[in-house]
Amino acid sequence: MKNLKSFLGCILAFLVLIPFFPGCKKDSGDYNYKNSTAPFNGTIYDFLKSQPGVFDSLLFVVDKLHLSDTLKNNNVTLFACTNASFQQVVSKLNISRKLAGNPPVYLNDMSTNLLDSIVCRYIVRGKYLADSLAYKDGVMLAGVRYSYPMNGRLSKANASGYVGGGPSKLVFSYTRRSLFTRDWVTANATAINITTTNGIVHVLESTHPFGFGEYIKPTPYPFTLSAFRPANYKGPFLFPATVGAYTVLEAEDFDNGGEGLAYHDAEAKNNGGNYRPNEGVDIDVPVAGGSDAAGTYPSSYSIGWTVAGEWTVYTINVPVEGDFVITSRVGNGTKTVPFPKFHIEFDARNVTGTMSFPGNKGWWVWQLVNSPAIHLTAGNHLMRFYWETNDAQLNNMAIKRVN
Repeated sequence: MKNLKSFLGCILAFLVLIPFFPGCKKDSGDYNYKNSTAPFNGTIYDFLKSQPGVFDSLLFVVDKLHLSDTLKNNNVTLFACTNASFQQVVSKLNISRKLAGNPPVYLNDMSTNLLDSIVCRYIVRGKYLADSLAYKDGVMLAGVRYSYPMNGRLSKANASGYVGGGPSKLVFSYTRRSLFTRDWVTANATAINITTTNGIVHVLESTHPFGFGEYIKPTPYPFTLSAFRPANYKGPFLFPATVGAYTVLEAEDFDNGGEGLAYHDAEAKNNGGNYRPNEGVDIDVPVAGGSDAAGTYPSSYSIGWTVAGEWTVYTINVPVEGDFVITSRVGNGTKTVPFPKFHIEFDARNVTGTMSFPGNKGWWVWQLVNSPAIHLTAGNHLMRFYWETNDAQLNNMAIKRVN
């Protein structure tokens, strides 16, 4: 799918198809929640595929981000965006880009990191029928992959003097990590309780803008102020071009772009206060370098105070297609996490699997963890370092070309 122009025609298809979705019955403009049809005989992914002209955009990003297995095999609830949800934000984005003299962009052009961060908020862990969300404050829901806090709430209007006797409404909210509902951005579901073999689907209104406004954020871009980069070089971090050569990527030289784009950190402040004090990533004091089997390292900062689910992104360039091994220099000085774990992703795909190392050796006693050989095509990629547990302090990564 090269662009989204054809999606305008899909809006009509969506309006036509909605009444035939199983699991809902219309009542005075809203939906009550009595299932009157048989469950859909297939997975959530199968259900999306069974509605041509309605979920094409959602399926495109699900496949692009390798989330299809999640929608086929995991027990999840999907708050599904229609083509119309995607089309309106792309149109608005391109109007502003045209006024600024910039070329249009479409889903295929958007940062995979940004898409991944957003789409995983619409897929929540566990099965939630609408009635299970019928609480005054709703229920806090955890997005897949990154456990982003979302909220689902079934509210019932009053009718004929009877409190709660009117039609019901299922509201899905992007909390912005705020405790105050006034900060939340909400969307209503217009079709609900679509049961599948592995989960539940609630379809969001066609007027909902995909991403709750986050979609139009800029893409991350390389951090170029590092003392370890070549003078006057402003591009992505360069991987080695020749077999046997290696380069060192400093952990603190993650991309520019801020929270949710270049990194995710559990709290807003830089706990160490070093190097990039206005960023939310926690950067510890510099420590002396050393020499080991992976090479000689300069004295440098490190990322500490790490929490499971946090991540940092690095825009990199591969000059020539080949295989690479990444050696992470990591440390841990606490008994609470015997084996700290992490993994490394390229373009939103976990290519290393979970890696770990023995804990409680000391915060600045660096241990080397080698990745398996990673095959990368030539060109730019987004590399993400992802913490699976707490307390895996990261100093830097040595990238060696092995083939």
